Amino acid sequence: MTSTAEKREDSSPASISQAEEGPVREPIAEETFSRALHGWKWAVAYGSILSPAFLFALDNTIVAAVQPSILEALGRVELLPWIGTGFALGSCAILAWGKAYGIFTVKWLFIFNILLFEIGSVICGAAPNMVAFIVGRVIAGVGGCGMYSGALTYIALLTSLTERPPYMAGVAVTWGLGSVLGPVSFYINLVIGAVFSPSYFFLLPDICLKPGKTLWQKLCMVDWIGTVIFFGGSICFTMAITFSGLMYPWNSGSAIALWVMTGVLLLTTIATTIWHPLVTKENRLIPAHFFRKPVLVNLGLQMFLASGIMLSAVYYIPLYFAFVMGDDVMQAGIRLLPYICLLVFTSIVSGIFMPKTGYYIPWYVVGSLVSAVGAALMVHAGTAAANIYGYTALVGFAGFYVAGGFAVMQALVPVEDLPNAVGFQSIAQVLGTVTFLSVSGNIFFNSAAGLITPLLPDDTSSKFIHDLIGGTSSHAFQSLSDELAGPVVVSIAESIRNVWVFNLASSILSLAMTFFLGAAGDFRGYQWCILG
Repeated sequence: MTSTAEKREDSSPASISQAEEGPVREPIAEETFSRALHGWKWAVAYGSILSPAFLFALDNTIVAAVQPSILEALGRVELLPWIGTGFALGSCAILAWGKAYGIFTVKWLFIFNILLFEIGSVICGAAPNMVAFIVGRVIAGVGGCGMYSGALTYIALLTSLTERPPYMAGVAVTWGLGSVLGPVSFYINLVIGAVFSPSYFFLLPDICLKPGKTLWQKLCMVDWIGTVIFFGGSICFTMAITFSGLMYPWNSGSAIALWVMTGVLLLTTIATTIWHPLVTKENRLIPAHFFRKPVLVNLGLQMFLASGIMLSAVYYIPLYFAFVMGDDVMQAGIRLLPYICLLVFTSIVSGIFMPKTGYYIPWYVVGSLVSAVGAALMVHAGTAAANIYGYTALVGFAGFYVAGGFAVMQALVPVEDLPNAVGFQSIAQVLGTVTFLSVSGNIFFNSAAGLITPLLPDDTSSKFIHDLIGGTSSHAFQSLSDELAGPVVVSIAESIRNVWVFNLASSILSLAMTFFLGAAGDFRGYQWCILG
């Protein structure tokens, strides 16, 4: 009788070309790389690997809480949208970094990105003006996504298939902590980097998936043309979806130009992926063979939706309490804790029990279903804080499948495709957060403006209306009469509920997609159980 290990070894794809021939039926054999670190050394090394995930989450959410302080110190309110967008623009490099980790030595590329991120943080912390601050945010975004991708790559290479989900769950836990501690300071990045720097240099192992190649040969393996075009397209898309309807009217020349450039560069990216000039098929930036596997595409879309819903909640739960109830930054952040605690808890639970049961689709079903229920309740939520705590905690059940999504995809590809799997899921995560924050921002701003404008005199300036949308702590709101203040608060609350309508629709779509997670579109047993 053939053993399970032998079956896995015989049936798993041995190369990219083999993987392209048909649906992946079973997970890859155990990885070539064994972990030499054990005990306290592994614990410290794992902590140092997780630290970039914490810092990446911290910088993703920090500006949501400290924007008023930044404006007060640096001015230039017209550049406000660039504070969040700058980091997102830099984060679009995550797919290129994921590919680079499959070519160059993981350790030194990881350390390089940490240093790049710290440089960006220093520029932000010491910025004398808004332009310098935005430049720092872009640099921090490039380095941040690179070190985050490196952390995921390290976990993939230093853990077995069965132990990987709980280690991936650690990423979700640190992400949650980073989101909660966002209001602290940009300088905390330097402290954390300094604490773990000895581990970066002396404990993390040197791993290279392309040994025996010279530096020049490795540089020639990089898809430079595809990287530049994809990065340019990602920048245009990020700017188009962020600024259209807010900074630029939808029918303005600037908005139209951004969307046209996005479309042109998308088509160019598809062309360079098909013909991959100057590089081999295996080294092209985008792993096109992933799109031949419905299950891999589904997993990427699930990551896109779940990540977007999660970060949208991180932004709009505190905003609700700040805008409607007048909480300060710290109070609003504390009210986020029920959501974050459930997100962390469900990530840990799925990380522990997913490999024990071997089943992964049920986690997607339960996570998306309960999140949809929570979003639906938030649409009709009143102003009672206790209700909002409970409803948003249900949304945190998305943690059941977000962290596990990395492990599931890695189990479905050959070992040489692990960096591609990390990059594929990571870019889905980044684009999900960018898209959801931009769409949510448009929904909130336009809904609020549409609801508040009829309440005010006809000669009210648009600037005054924009200030009112800033919530109960804004100077504009403080100048309102008691008769107007109540309806304005109701309008702002209704606008935030409209954001939850969008999140509800996305949760329902995620739930519907779980019924198509079978590798070949059906539900035979092996497709439900790939980790056992």
